[in-house]
Amino acid sequence: MATLYALTGDLLQIQQMIEDGMDLGDTLESVELEIADKLEGYAMVIKNIQSDIDGLKAEEKRLSERRRSLENSVKRMKEAMSSTLELVEDDDKGKKRVKTDKFSFYFIERASAIVEDVNELPINFIKTEIKADSKALTEYLKLGNEVKGATLKVNKSLSIR
Repeated sequence: MATLYALTGDLLQIQQMIEDGMDLGDTLESVELEIADKLEGYAMVIKNIQSDIDGLKAEEKRLSERRRSLENSVKRMKEAMSSTLELVEDDDKGKKRVKTDKFSFYFIERASAIVEDVNELPINFIKTEIKADSKALTEYLKLGNEVKGATLKVNKSLSIR
């Protein structure tokens, strides 16, 4: 059986022969039947692969939920450890510290800014992002309008039912 690529080439050759005035009725029917069989075969493979993809997505979701559960457990344990370490007396450097054979426990202080009102900040502390409104731009271009810096691209996608 010919590949889909070869069948497409055959069909293009037949189309050219028809355009040149040759009568190829039976030949065209046989190639179209082969193409239909090949497309049907591809569709069945796609459905099988899609089923595998759906199963993998479900497994990803399950693993993601499991990961979040474990991350929350670690967070709760660290909070409990922090609460316990707060009860420890300061060492000679004024730090709360506990050292065991395997681990050292202590707090690290890091400063971070809390923005209470972004409108009150000086401009050099504000980031802005310029982003096109693609949806509105597409609708505007579909109406036949032109916009400098943008063009309308029409995409096709295969539908299998």
